[in-house]
Amino acid sequence: MFLSRRQFLKVSAGTVAAAAVADKVLALTALQPVIEVGNPLGDYPDRSWERVYHDQYRYDSSFTWVCSPNDTHACRVRAFVRNGVVMRVEQNYDHQTYEDLYGNRGTFAHNPRMCLKGFTFHRRVYGPYRLKGPLMRKGWKQWMDDGSPELTPETKRKYKFDSRFLDDMLRVSWDTAFTYAAKAMIIIATRYSGEAGARRLREQGYAPEMIEMMKGAGTRCFKHRAGMPVLGIIGKMGNTRMNGGINALLDTWIRKVSPEQAQGGRYWSNYTWHGDQNPSQPFWSGVQGSDIDLADMRFSKLNTSWGKNFVENKMPEAHWKLECIERGARVVVITPEYNPTAYRADYWMPLRPQSDGAIFLGAMKIIVDENMHDVDFLKQFTDAPILVRTDTLQYLDPRDVVADYKFPDFSKSYSGRIQSLKPEQVERLGGMMVWDHTKKQAVPLHREQVGWHYTNSGIDAALTGTYRVKLLNGREIDAMPVWQMYMVHFQDYDLDTVHQICRTPKDLLVRWARDSGTIKPAAIHNGEGVCHYFHMTANGRAAAMVLIITGNVGKFGTGQHTWAGNYKAGAWTATPWSGAGLAVHTGEDPFNITLDPNAHGKEIKTKSYYYGEEVGYWNHGDTALIVNTPKYGRKVFTGKTHMPTPSKFRWVVNVNVLNNAKHHYDMVRNVDPNIECLITQDIEMTSDVNHNDIAFACNSWMEFTYPEMTITVSNPWVQIWKGGIRPLYDTRNDLDTFAGVAAKLSDMTGDKRMKDYFAMVYANRVDVYAQRMLDASSTFYGYSADVMLKSEKGWMVMVRTYPRHPFWEETNESKPMWTRSGRYENYRVEPEAIEYGENFISHREGPEATPYLPNAIFTTNPYVRPDDYGIPITAQHHDDKTVRNIKLSWHEIMRHSNPLWEKGYQFYCVTPKTRHRVHSQWSVNDWVQIYESNFGDPYRMDKRTPGVGEHQIHINPQAAKDRGINDGDYVYVDGNPVDRPYRGWKPSDPYYKVARLMIRAKYNPAYPYHVTMAKHAPYVSTAKSVKGHETRPDGRAIAIDTGYQSNFRYGAQQSFTRNWLMPMHQTDSLPGKHAIAWKFKWGYQVDHHAINTVPKECLIRITKAEDGGIGARGPWEPVRTGFTPGQENEFMIKWLKGEHIKIKV
Repeated sequence: MFLSRRQFLKVSAGTVAAAAVADKVLALTALQPVIEVGNPLGDYPDRSWERVYHDQYRYDSSFTWVCSPNDTHACRVRAFVRNGVVMRVEQNYDHQTYEDLYGNRGTFAHNPRMCLKGFTFHRRVYGPYRLKGPLMRKGWKQWMDDGSPELTPETKRKYKFDSRFLDDMLRVSWDTAFTYAAKAMIIIATRYSGEAGARRLREQGYAPEMIEMMKGAGTRCFKHRAGMPVLGIIGKMGNTRMNGGINALLDTWIRKVSPEQAQGGRYWSNYTWHGDQNPSQPFWSGVQGSDIDLADMRFSKLNTSWGKNFVENKMPEAHWKLECIERGARVVVITPEYNPTAYRADYWMPLRPQSDGAIFLGAMKIIVDENMHDVDFLKQFTDAPILVRTDTLQYLDPRDVVADYKFPDFSKSYSGRIQSLKPEQVERLGGMMVWDHTKKQAVPLHREQVGWHYTNSGIDAALTGTYRVKLLNGREIDAMPVWQMYMVHFQDYDLDTVHQICRTPKDLLVRWARDSGTIKPAAIHNGEGVCHYFHMTANGRAAAMVLIITGNVGKFGTGQHTWAGNYKAGAWTATPWSGAGLAVHTGEDPFNITLDPNAHGKEIKTKSYYYGEEVGYWNHGDTALIVNTPKYGRKVFTGKTHMPTPSKFRWVVNVNVLNNAKHHYDMVRNVDPNIECLITQDIEMTSDVNHNDIAFACNSWMEFTYPEMTITVSNPWVQIWKGGIRPLYDTRNDLDTFAGVAAKLSDMTGDKRMKDYFAMVYANRVDVYAQRMLDASSTFYGYSADVMLKSEKGWMVMVRTYPRHPFWEETNESKPMWTRSGRYENYRVEPEAIEYGENFISHREGPEATPYLPNAIFTTNPYVRPDDYGIPITAQHHDDKTVRNIKLSWHEIMRHSNPLWEKGYQFYCVTPKTRHRVHSQWSVNDWVQIYESNFGDPYRMDKRTPGVGEHQIHINPQAAKDRGINDGDYVYVDGNPVDRPYRGWKPSDPYYKVARLMIRAKYNPAYPYHVTMAKHAPYVSTAKSVKGHETRPDGRAIAIDTGYQSNFRYGAQQSFTRNWLMPMHQTDSLPGKHAIAWKFKWGYQVDHHAINTVPKECLIRITKAEDGGIGARGPWEPVRTGFTPGQENEFMIKWLKGEHIKIKV
């Protein structure tokens, strides 16, 4: 702290005056006689101080509510109220009372539950950033008032569509907001309907495949996102109800079509858009995600954390991992950095980012070479014995070998009765054969011959060998078991090569391989961090395969599980006997509405008129993956089931979607100006609000005036709750906004069904929607919404095991998986996978985040035959690198260097989510700003600090010193200059100054030389926040008109990221389980086999911007102490070595 002479004199004078007053007060106190206290533990006569202490904790009433952000915990928290104001919150310690209909109960072991976010939530409720009523952008309102002219460059400028960030936000009434929103829906849907709408879209440059996906309906360009809807399935999913039902009714009114031809809007994803899904799991298991109740960790004897910082990020669930240590488990951590979980591990395996797959492949070579794989399990439960043709690389199909072959009738067995497979679907899945040692010939194997059914079949399938098979057409071909092919494949992954790829110490590679082969039960848990790399599909398949070949799946304490995102809408499971599950709320047929509040959930008629879409296509310039290739010309890599439509109307709830979007500033400058209406609803002044046309102000969890419901992925509870305080402002519940707009549409169109569709909202009977979902779900059948609400506690999701464990039935009861073969699958037969060189699991370099040849496949396996489409090895366009498949030896890959690396972009940047926030939520909470980084300062001594804290990037001390960067300095962080921070940027562009990231550098020796870390998604800089920072006397980065507070001075974490469209995530041929029903689906489903967000697929350059000291003078103050990492003085070095104390004997 530096003081001028004048400041010093002012402070000194004040101090002297205060001391004088204090002396008089203390003099009076000193006249009182001293009270003698013999034994203070036995008696303490002066207890008046207790009144002050007790008064701080006095309350009039209390209530419980659920803290339900996207952190997968949903803690039931108790709030204490005085004079109608929440004074504090506490953990509730009541999980031993949670129960189900069968008398099962929770245990004390789940207590306590609540983290810093719940502890500080009331500071958000009462904080200065709350939205206090509906808002509307001034230019957009004028555009509507002027008749909504088509968006030309001139109209975009006139009404500030191309500079929403500079426009004024007007406070409007709810009636006005609903009216304008409804009018916009009618205008935009009409504009883009029919051939006239298609013509407009062609003129705007959209791909014909995207226009075809519109199906003639303007409502198909409507994008609705229920942000993490499981967090509040009634209110958040109201957006999905609006999307399907109201949009379908609107389409029939505009186009005069029948209900059979009606189209709703597009349902925008969450789980995949966040990069939370492990995209490999639909491939090897057939289901959306594999995760457990975290209490299952108690059973593990080898617990590997792969890219998951459990201690920091699983908060109230982290104790289960620590409890497995108490029960004798060995804990291993695989991460680039030495994180808080690593120092609790038995050993830590550092690695080069995105080289994880090589570790697992190398481990499998050791496991196989040393005979540690489980042969019986491979034969009974995996695809290892299935014969693959060496010519086509497809399964050997019995229809090509056996005359008049017919598939078994599964109508009365598990595949037909439970998995709902129809004969034509069985045909589509195809057949398979194995080589029977007993018969010495290839014999058919069907999907139900797993486990004991395989054993009882009498087949003795070969795992190794090459076999000659004669086809019905007379040809003879070679076929090999999948396992034999992998024996060939593993040869590339010897210990020396794997060490060169991932740089993990050799002794640790061998140790973990042997542990994985000998310790049971074993589990590998990944976080969303590793999912944020382009090639997580291959890496995840490799991790799962380690466990599959050792029999560590489907048993307590085993499995390859993923941890991120509260995605599990499938918990409201649809079955033929219970009803449509979640769909009774999200997909009630708007042409057959049930208005009887007493109707059972199974009676609700459903039909989904909306269709899913990945947000990533909007984030990719609002386009699909279409590449002009030298070999084939224009090639569409986005499957038909995945194909997006043009975005013209967007309505999101409970999500700061633009703030959290990769390539944020490109979206603002180049994509969103083409969208004619942007609507968001939230509780706070977010970045999204500052860039939207309408903002609906919503109630917080504490203020809900009717019931809400949630479940989580990491514990077994379903909960219903209401708020306990009155709404502070002119705010509404989430569902009220959709009902309000629907009512206006009903008035404008004359269609009474639009209002009826939200009838229970107007009748204040929202509990009916909750009860219907419980009735219609196999997991909640028999529960009463009223009983659950009044109980103020959680209830168990009713599944067959506790802890919940995926694939328990398949492994322990020999039931077929939701895969093509009914088995755990390590080989892929999809034509796309073969074309992309991903039929086998191989290590691949990333398309950008690599010092070597981007996107190269490491293998010399002759059964990997990728197509490079003629794209040259020198191509640098992001889409060219995305689709180019080049197969090389490791030596050849190392010979090529990434041109971006050569230009100085030599840092990986990992962007994990933080324990202090959830995505961007809590970003401007004062306590969180102070706690979250090393630069929190409630006094803001350095006026450059954007708030009472600011963001930071962790960097290896030596890497920083080599670039002249001191600990605490401000630095510029730049991504690939071809398109970041946005396409078309110029140094002279004023917006470039807004968009270029400036951030504090923090020395952290836990990170390797070329690896940095900046936490995900704090509030971005906007033009207005930058103006506030540069013009306000206090320097705060706050918008003068809206009060929006940024966590940065300039730019954002998303300044250096971009979107990538992984081809393997866009197939139409991959079969698997429907996300919310017991039936098969092929290809795309929202949040399930879809493009994943991969923000870590980037390289950055870091350069010094300003000194870190106050006022940009000298080093940051803590550096002067000699106690900070990388700047240790002589004493600190001795202390770290344990040499500061001398023992004299």
